[in-house]
Amino acid sequence: MDLIEVVPGLSLIPGENNGRFPFSHSFLVEGTTRVLIDAGCGERVVDALQQAYPIDFVISSHCHPDHTALNWKFAGQPLYAPQYGVETFGNFDLLGPRFAGAGSTVGEWRKFVTSQMNFKTALPTHTYGDGHVFDFGKISLVAVHTPGHTVDHFCFFEPNHSILLSFDIDLTAFGPWYGHPESDIDAFEASIRKVMALNPRVIVSSHKGIIADDIPGRLQRYLDVFASRDRLLLDLLPKAKTLNDLVNLSPFYQGHPYAAPLLRYWEEQMIRKHVERLAARGQWSVNSEQ
Repeated sequence: MDLIEVVPGLSLIPGENNGRFPFSHSFLVEGTTRVLIDAGCGERVVDALQQAYPIDFVISSHCHPDHTALNWKFAGQPLYAPQYGVETFGNFDLLGPRFAGAGSTVGEWRKFVTSQMNFKTALPTHTYGDGHVFDFGKISLVAVHTPGHTVDHFCFFEPNHSILLSFDIDLTAFGPWYGHPESDIDAFEASIRKVMALNPRVIVSSHKGIIADDIPGRLQRYLDVFASRDRLLLDLLPKAKTLNDLVNLSPFYQGHPYAAPLLRYWEEQMIRKHVERLAARGQWSVNSEQ
């Protein structure tokens, strides 16, 4: 396990599969205490981390299993989670319906997070909210509530070095992801603008890693993906009479190569949000109920 120093006292822990889903990069803070931020970097990495760097407590940026799957390995130590949605945070039984709706997709979700991430229930001991400051001495992280991806998604801003830990405002080529009923395009757009206003010098994302160039441009292009997807769906209107037709075309995922019922459900959620937004603007007439 090789750490990548961002600044003294703050390091990126590279996740398995280069931090790509179903894993993510984690972060290690070494100051007045030694803290792990997110525990979805993969079991091999976490096991090596625990041997080399005893952890005092864990902070989770949000509730997604690719960020929280291995929180259970730190049982008995404090676990900080966002105050929003905390009722289901880390709960294997309750997160399924929250993330995968009802019916068979819940079973698919449970099978996937168990087999691919070794996710197990681990409940938080503490919560934090917008503006909370985690002070570690040389490193100080301000919690910035950035919903849209999920209701409980946070970024952390380090003001002394102007570094943003952006987590799943991840600046990947895929673009923003918002495939749950609770996900919200308008809130996601507002969160990206909120991050842009911080004018960070460096961004470190959970799936992209360290980004130090063209940050305003990268954030703007990431924000522009929402409008691009609106246009993409409008272009597909002649081929699609129903929401189901659109999902079959898979305009965002470009196919469902694994866990197909789950990926299909998530893509349907994303498409539905665009359809409803376009319909509210009078730009869409497809039957969104089929």
